[in-house]
Amino acid sequence: MNTLVDFITHIKSVEYLIAIASIGLFIIFWELLEPEPFGGLRRALKEDMAYLKRIGMKGVVKTIGKVVAAPFIGLAYVIMLPVGFFFAILYTAIGGLLNLAGVSSTLRWRPMEAYFAGRRAKKERKEEKSEKSEKSEK
Repeated sequence: MNTLVDFITHIKSVEYLIAIASIGLFIIFWELLEPEPFGGLRRALKEDMAYLKRIGMKGVVKTIGKVVAAPFIGLAYVIMLPVGFFFAILYTAIGGLLNLAGVSSTLRWRPMEAYFAGRRAKKERKEEKSEKSEKSEK
């Protein structure tokens, strides 16, 4: 250790190790005071092993694959954030320029014309019912 920064870094690392060890020892001490020490841990391990047997090797490999892929998915997200921000700024700037020119840049979407909720299917069913009722009246 040559500098003050080295000394402080060393002391802080020792401090964190002591804190983590104290927390771990307290948890172990608390478990030993219970009537059935580590009973909850044993039950949890049995449940985990039963779950692993139930999902089989394919499920375990799939879960491990998801865990391994998570950092790469997060990295892709972090890389795409500036791109999305750039396009949001660009869209806002173009919309502002078009508004200055008197042209609306909003999408012409109207909720009453949206068929996401199945309005078209309801309308078709209604028409079919009216056709059937007309046929039955004749």
